[in-house]
Amino acid sequence: MSIYEERPEPKKQDKQELHSDEFEINPYIDLTDVLNSNVDFYDSVIYFNDDIGERTIIDLMIRFRSLLKYRDSDDYIGKIDAPINLVLNSPGGEIHEMMGLIDYINSLKQPINIIVRGKAFSAAAVVLANGTGHRMASVNSTIMFHQPRSMMEGKLTDVAATIEYVHKIEQSVYDLLSKKSNKDASWWKDNMRSDLYLTADEAKEIGVIDIVI
Repeated sequence: MSIYEERPEPKKQDKQELHSDEFEINPYIDLTDVLNSNVDFYDSVIYFNDDIGERTIIDLMIRFRSLLKYRDSDDYIGKIDAPINLVLNSPGGEIHEMMGLIDYINSLKQPINIIVRGKAFSAAAVVLANGTGHRMASVNSTIMFHQPRSMMEGKLTDVAATIEYVHKIEQSVYDLLSKKSNKDASWWKDNMRSDLYLTADEAKEIGVIDIVI
């Protein structure tokens, strides 16, 4: 269920007297749990407010899987295949983890709406563009794309191999963005030579988001 859709009516239950020892707070909608887990089970929202690093894929996989398991419970009243909302505020991070996260998002049968609140820089901007549902950004958010870092160190032969690898992975990023925008790979290559900062409206104009909220 999207946070931008009306909630379905809760299931009707027979009225009965609740004794104090029978009353429990539903852990799935308790805001304290949302703060601790970064998952709002009731509205199908996952919050990510960090850089994209070595733990990101595993952490987000756990959040997605816990939300999907909740959908199999009696407490969930929405559709199993309803979109999942990923709220994103990130300075970016590592390119390999970015690629792994994109692969994981693409592996899910549920559409993944990505909503930027604040910023999506570097790797986070590429993840945003590759959302499989609606890609959104709040009106004052900033989105920034740039070339991958060189990762060059070590012996000359190692540096040469790294340069070749960087060129391949750069092209992969340009190809991904060309498929998810209205600009071709050569446009992305030219414009990502330096930091490319975009407002939400500019990001929508070139097709990396669908909706300004």
